Amino acid sequence: MSRQTPSFQALHVFVTVVDAGSIREAAERLHRTESAVSHQLRTLERQLDAPLIERLRRGIRPTALGARYAERLAGPFAEIDRATQQLFEPAARRSISVTLSPVLASLWLVPRLADFEAAFDNLSLRLVTTDRWLDLARDGVDIAIRYHARRPAHSANRLFIERGFPVCSPAVATTEDAMRRALAEGRILINQAQADEWRLWRAALAEPLELSRRRERLADSNLTLEAAAQGYGIAMGREPLVSDLLQRGRLVAPLGLDFPTGGAYELRIRDGSSAPDVRERVAAWLGEALAEAMVTVRPDGIGD
Repeated sequence: MSRQTPSFQALHVFVTVVDAGSIREAAERLHRTESAVSHQLRTLERQLDAPLIERLRRGIRPTALGARYAERLAGPFAEIDRATQQLFEPAARRSISVTLSPVLASLWLVPRLADFEAAFDNLSLRLVTTDRWLDLARDGVDIAIRYHARRPAHSANRLFIERGFPVCSPAVATTEDAMRRALAEGRILINQAQADEWRLWRAALAEPLELSRRRERLADSNLTLEAAAQGYGIAMGREPLVSDLLQRGRLVAPLGLDFPTGGAYELRIRDGSSAPDVRERVAAWLGEALAEAMVTVRPDGIGD
């Protein structure tokens, strides 16, 4: 006598639990209670007359048979998800969430939202702006752009290398000689979020330049770069925050751009959530937009 095929619902719960690694996380993804998920699992194990998961103090672990079963089921469920997205969901606007710092959102991503909409006309972008690193799974966020003040020695993700360099309004200086005079005699704008950046930049020069004692402290990159664009002084521009201002000609960098700060941005994608194809396409778009303004390093350490 052939065994009855388990319900789609029970199999979906099982695959989600194995992928999430815990009943709690699976319940959050499925928008169900933990007791309901546990009940589905026990029912499935009784129906198949086989243990599929081991319940640990923290999380779960599939049995050898459960792992093989989940691996076989994952492909069909992914195909169902893709088919649904391709055939039915384009008619309705979907949403994908990206977490990044407020200043990166303001100076770099917001000016590109029209381009994003043109590339993904059926998708809306939900920005979660914070200087904290969110837990993507716990906080339900799809993609993160994280800033490292010091570039990680090893990373499984693509890195975007930050460079910093003096910038000013074209009304202040457009040549190297004029910029040197402005640095010595003009006003130096201090970004309090990166208060040490002028000292570090000057120390990295082969021939340290004289810096004016006239200083003005401003709270963040938004204020500092806007003050520089208005001709109020000279700021330290950091990629990609300064990229649009340079492109539009509101700021110039007469001393050049090749001054690595040691910092880097990293692009991360949440594992295990729905619509992986959409997340990967959006992450690729964000990566290309960052790469237009920055030196990049692949996970193998080779620069682009």
